[in-house]
This record gives sequence, structure tokens and C-alpha cells, in this order.
Amino acid sequence: MTDRIPEPPGPHRVLPGWLRDVIVVVVAIAAACAPYRGPSPEFLAVEAPGAFVLALAQAPILLLRRRFPLVAYLLVWGLMAAGTLVVGSALPFVVPAAIAAFSLANRARRRTVLVTVLGSIVALIGVELVAGAGAGFDPRLIPVPALIAFAAAAGDASRSRRAYVAALAERAERAEATRESEARRRVAEERLRIARDLHDAVAHQMAVINLQSAVAERAVAEGREADLPRARESMAAAARAAREVLGEIGDLLSTLRTESDGDAPSVPPAGLADLDRLVADVALGGLRVTVRREVAADAGEVPPAVDRAAYLVLREALTNASKHGDDGRAHVLLEHGPDRLAITVSNAARPGAPADVDVAGGPGGHGLLGLGERVAAVRGTLRTGAEAGVHRLRAEFPVGPRMTPEPTDDAKPELRP
Repeated sequence: MTDRIPEPPGPHRVLPGWLRDVIVVVVAIAAACAPYRGPSPEFLAVEAPGAFVLALAQAPILLLRRRFPLVAYLLVWGLMAAGTLVVGSALPFVVPAAIAAFSLANRARRRTVLVTVLGSIVALIGVELVAGAGAGFDPRLIPVPALIAFAAAAGDASRSRRAYVAALAERAERAEATRESEARRRVAEERLRIARDLHDAVAHQMAVINLQSAVAERAVAEGREADLPRARESMAAAARAAREVLGEIGDLLSTLRTESDGDAPSVPPAGLADLDRLVADVALGGLRVTVRREVAADAGEVPPAVDRAAYLVLREALTNASKHGDDGRAHVLLEHGPDRLAITVSNAARPGAPADVDVAGGPGGHGLLGLGERVAAVRGTLRTGAEAGVHRLRAEFPVGPRMTPEPTDDAKPELRP
């Protein structure tokens, strides 16, 4: 902690500093000139020229009380002690000393204030005893030290209140900064979620449309009239994919426009139950897919979030296999146990193809990144890579009544080769 605690700016300061200095100097001079009642009114300081000079000298020293509170208090106390030895009483000098004690306690460290004020009070009592020419203890010695102690206590209370208000203001600023940071985090998460949903809705279906259009274009080429039925199938598949992507985009836009989270999309999201339709769609593009299911007898229900993520893994993997595979074949293995669901998709890797390919068309694109985020959101793992000419993508998800995952937006994707 520093020796000085600055005063709060703005509305906490009722009067400007220069006006307060004027008031303090006037009060100090008036205290030096005031009479003090004993058996008869006495102008102790005024009637002794030396003491009056000492009393007046205290006033300008008080101008240092904000910048140098400890120095100001010691100087004022020294003049008070000297004046007490001259007139035999500290009363004409106590008001400036009390003001200096208040300023010291209001700005300096508490330990410094405690040592300085207590030491000066003890010393002042000794000075008053000496000034009384050995007359013994007089109860009239108590008011001056008590007034200085009270002023120091009031200054310490003012400093504590100011520190409390500053702590409240800092806490409020921290809370506001935390709210803004949380709002920015939520906006970033929402943007990421929208980007994933948009990719899921568009990328696969557009890839299907592109593949089916290419098949239809080749089938209707001149001299290939025998392939017209295949062209019709491809065009029908492309049209169906276009309708699906339009429906998914419509659902996404409807979700963005609604204010409540309870409005369900018009069409339930696809899951593992739609695997056969997915295999049929990619088969129209020339990819032959074999599916093997290994379901344990005690396998339970697949949670909806895991079911959706597993379907997206299959769709992404089969689309990549259709675009980047070598022999037009892919193999799907589903392993469903009591506490684990594993999906493995393998296909022959094209020579020279990158280990990690993406439906967006480039290595390490947004498809696998978004897929990894979706898998991690349900506490799963995703591994992908090529070895010995075979590209494999494997995803594992925890399932079962005791391991049912809840989707989280803060999960980090785990994408391993």
C-alpha cells in the first residue's frame, strides 16, 4: 500500500481545493485569536507575542496537508509543542493540529498514522506536564490529546469509506467488463454455430447436386442415348438435393428469426435412421457403399445429439469418399455397445491425395473442422488419416444412461490423424 491515498475526483469533492484551503487557514487563524475561558476569559496566544507568532505560523503549513500530510502534521505539532511551553496550554494550537491529524489519517498508511499520532499524543502530554511547572496531573490535559485522537479517527474513517466506494466502483467496472466479455463470447459462439449449421445444410447437398449434374451431363452426351434413364435418375437426385438444401436453409433462417428457443424446425434433423437414404443418394453419384452394423444385445438408445453428430460424420465421410476416393467404393462400420458408439468409414485413397480432405474441396477445410467441433460438443473424438493407401475416418461417442452427453458450445474439437 502506498503512503498516500489520492482523493476521489468529481462529485465526491463538494468544494474545490483552493476554497477548502482558504477555509482551513481562516479557521486556524481564528482559533489562534480566540479567547479560552478559565476563571476569567484569557487570550492566551494574543497576549504572548511569541506564542501568537507560533499560532499564526501553523496556518500556512496546513496548505501542505494534502501533498505532504506527514510533514505537515509534524511541523504543526512542533509549533504546538513550542507554543505550549510558552503559554502553558496547548488549547490555542489544537485546531490546526487536529486538521493536520485528520489529513494525515485520511491519506497515509494506517500503521504510519497509528505510530505518529499515538507517539505525538504521549509526547504532548509530557510537554503539557512540563509546561505546568510540575503542578501534577490536571484533568484539563485530556481534551487536547482526545481532540487530536478523534480527528485522526475521523480521517481514518473517511479514508476507509473512500476505499470502500472505490472498491465498489472497481467491482462494478469488472462486472461490466465481464458482461461485455461474456456477450462477445456468446456472439462468437453463435456465429460459429451458424457457420456449422450453414455448412451442414449447404455443403453436402451442393456436392450431391454437383455430382449428379456431372453424371447427367455425361449421360445426355451425343451418342449415349442408352444412358438417358441414368440421366433422369441423376437429375431427380439433384432436384431432391436442391429441395432438401432449400428446406434446411429455410429452417435455419426460421430459427434465427424466432425469439424463443422452443420453436422446433418444420422437419426433424436427420439421424442414423436415415443412413439407408444417405447411402442411396451417394450411390446415384457412383459411390458403392457397404454398411456393417455391430449392435450389442445390451445397447441402449442413442441420445439425439449423438445421433445427429454421427449422421453428420457419415455424410461428411461419404461425400469426401465420393469426391476424393480412388475406386468408387466405401465401407461403413457401426459399432454400438452399451456405453460407446463408434463409426468407421474407409475408402481407397487416391494416389497423391492429402491425408485429410474436406467436402469444401481443399485439405483441412471447414467441413472437418466444423465436424470436429460437433463431435467434441458431445464429448466424442474424431480421427482421420490415410495409411497404406486406405483413408479412414473414425468417430467415437459416449452413450448409455450414465454417460449421456449434453451438447456444449465450449468444447474443443479433437481431430487426430
